[in-house]
Amino acid sequence: MIRPKLTPQTGSGKTWPKQTRRATQQSGAATLVVVMVLFLIMAMMAAFANRNMVFEQRIASNYYRSGLALETAEAGAEWALAMLNSDAINAACLPDGPTSNSFRERYLSIAATSRWVSPIRLDNKPVADCVRSEAQGWVCRCPSTAWTAPTTPPAAAANMQPSFQVTFPKPIVGNRPGIVRIIATACTSSSLSDCEGVELARDAIASQSVVSVDAALLSALKMPPPVPLTVKGEIKLDANGIGLHNSDPKTSQGLLLQTGDASIPNLLDSRLESLPGTPADLALIKSDPQLQAADAAKMFAMFFGMPAAEYSRQPAMRRIQCAADCGPSLAAAYARGVRLVWLEGPVSINTTTVLGAPNSPMLVIVNGALNIDAALQMQGLLYVRGNASWSNTSGLQALLTGALVVEGDLSIAGMVDLWYRWEVMEQLKNASGSFVRVPGSWWN
Repeated sequence: MIRPKLTPQTGSGKTWPKQTRRATQQSGAATLVVVMVLFLIMAMMAAFANRNMVFEQRIASNYYRSGLALETAEAGAEWALAMLNSDAINAACLPDGPTSNSFRERYLSIAATSRWVSPIRLDNKPVADCVRSEAQGWVCRCPSTAWTAPTTPPAAAANMQPSFQVTFPKPIVGNRPGIVRIIATACTSSSLSDCEGVELARDAIASQSVVSVDAALLSALKMPPPVPLTVKGEIKLDANGIGLHNSDPKTSQGLLLQTGDASIPNLLDSRLESLPGTPADLALIKSDPQLQAADAAKMFAMFFGMPAAEYSRQPAMRRIQCAADCGPSLAAAYARGVRLVWLEGPVSINTTTVLGAPNSPMLVIVNGALNIDAALQMQGLLYVRGNASWSNTSGLQALLTGALVVEGDLSIAGMVDLWYRWEVMEQLKNASGSFVRVPGSWWN
């Protein structure tokens, strides 16, 4: 038998055959290949996991930005609705004095005859905008002239500065009277231009959302009284009587008085003025069974269409706390844009006070007794939920242009005149009141 020739190996003290040495080398190379393949697979798995993590982070970031944009747009719609029920404001959308007008008067036109609401500007451009500031909260602009894009505000160092713009679009054909659409366009950036076309950008750093809601005008006076004076209880007049004037032929046929009282002493014909040729007695409704049968709650709902407690909580209503004399407080409230006032009685007016205007009347509700001892001059509706007394010995004119409604008894002393104007009633019925959100009108 022939044996293989062995070759001596250095450094090991032993000698190995060539086949064994070659097999050992091949086994080491195979192990290296396997290790490298496993390392490559692990690297690919790590890269894939990192890619998924980056992708999930991007999705979470997009969800956060889109959620912030939606909430900002919703806040813009609510802000605009609240501003429609605000008083006079300045260019920064903050309460202002008598030299300014309200948000509603600045941007909307409400027809007193048809109740049609339309934006003053029909270019479908924004009318106001707000930017969220970390230090100041919402910083807004309500220009009285044409809206222009704001200058770029200082960028936030670490936090987003969301913003929104409010637009009143053109009225929809076939839309109901008293309805206005509010469109709030929001961006997670302080400049809305940063959000234009973001749906096409892969690496967008801003998000945009648009919210649209409809707002309806809740009438301040659901059913206007057809006469200058409505009294449920007893009427007491001194020797001067009371001046009642109504020459409007369209709606009230010249009626002067509606009362549950049967006999009214000192009701002088010389101070009663109805349609030409109409005797004064034919313009008076005495012992009215509807008034006699109505309690206080029913009588209030007859004119305003809702219970008194609900009516007093409407957004545009202002509760005013008066001192001994409520005249100055009422005048100051009207000067700052207040048109609907709720007063808790008893209330006294002891100074000469001028309230209201033909195209902007005032509605005052006294929840209790009212005592007027002055030459009050008012255009609008004065509603008293208790007894009322009005005396005027000043020698000046005491005139209510509109209507007076008293749930209790009425006493008049001195020269007092009531002049019925249907134009004033139309303003209160169709162009005054509170804007409320229409259920189901939300769209994003």
